[in-house]
Amino acid sequence: MAGDSLTTRDTITLVFLWIAVLSWGIWIGGTIYQMLVIVPMWSASPPESLRGFLTRTDFLHHVVKFFGPRWMPLRVLPVWAALFCGWNLRAHRPFLIAAAFCVTIGVVFTMAYIYPINAILFDQVSGNLSDEEIRALLRQWILADRARLFLISVGYLALLRAFSMAMPPSGR
Repeated sequence: MAGDSLTTRDTITLVFLWIAVLSWGIWIGGTIYQMLVIVPMWSASPPESLRGFLTRTDFLHHVVKFFGPRWMPLRVLPVWAALFCGWNLRAHRPFLIAAAFCVTIGVVFTMAYIYPINAILFDQVSGNLSDEEIRALLRQWILADRARLFLISVGYLALLRAFSMAMPPSGR
């Protein structure tokens, strides 16, 4: 679109789309890495593998704090900001709505369902639950994590579709 310029609002929308795509890409990439590398370490033969992993690593201190709840707004805000600023972009709107709802549901699900399981499992270094209860919680956590990955991946595909669409010229 040589010669066509974007409105300030469209430019701001693009900036929020870039931020959302990059931050969400890191989240999905980290989730896939976690599923393929980290989770097998602590779920190989529970509860011994969980206790061993948590006592032999700095997982709780470094990883959980880096990817934890304080970073959740950074996953939600850019998508909603892109939707708000790009509301006038009719072709983009359905994809932005889908992305905004998927990321919001994914974050709420993480905070309300997955993190409470994390808290119980991570407390098991001291061992309050039976071995079978720990195994059941691990299975529940893994299933929930897979469901979350599916949900955020659907939203990410919608976000990528909105991101890849051309912006209309400012003269609309």
